Amino acid sequence: MAAVSSPGFPSSRLTPAEASSPGGGAAHGEAADATFMQFALRVGRQGTPAPNPHVGAVVVQRGEIVGVGHHARAGEAHAEALALERAGASARGATLYVTLEPCNHHGRTPPCVDAVLASGVQRVVIGCADPNPHVAGGGAEALRRAGIEVSYGAWRAEAEELIAEWRAGLRAKRAR
Repeated sequence: MAAVSSPGFPSSRLTPAEASSPGGGAAHGEAADATFMQFALRVGRQGTPAPNPHVGAVVVQRGEIVGVGHHARAGEAHAEALALERAGASARGATLYVTLEPCNHHGRTPPCVDAVLASGVQRVVIGCADPNPHVAGGGAEALRRAGIEVSYGAWRAEAEELIAEWRAGLRAKRAR
């Protein structure tokens, strides 16, 4: 498994101590979560997904980034699906860092929850909850019910800032 390199990101590999994996192949710990969520946030700023939100995703296996994705345009694959596709078999047992809770409904694309479940990741770290009433905690709950460890809030303020414009549009739409 080769590490994914990315311009502007200093390293996609943690030290062995940082990448200790008590739960299998996923790197755990605050240092790892911060490092990889920061990268997901940076990746998520790419593209022009309006009217959808900016979202970044990173798949990490034993301290190595093995898949990266961002939501580039409305109607195209979401960040999680792209990152997991790029990770391929390396996603099994890995950790997925995603800036926004994975969707659990059909829109122009299939639910991201389905891609996460099919990939075999064992842990998902979510930057912030999805305020869309079609999701609103349902994505995370579906993952938990399937036995995937889910944690929220790594770099929450930054993740919420990433979706601020989309969230404002969502609120305006609901107010009509």
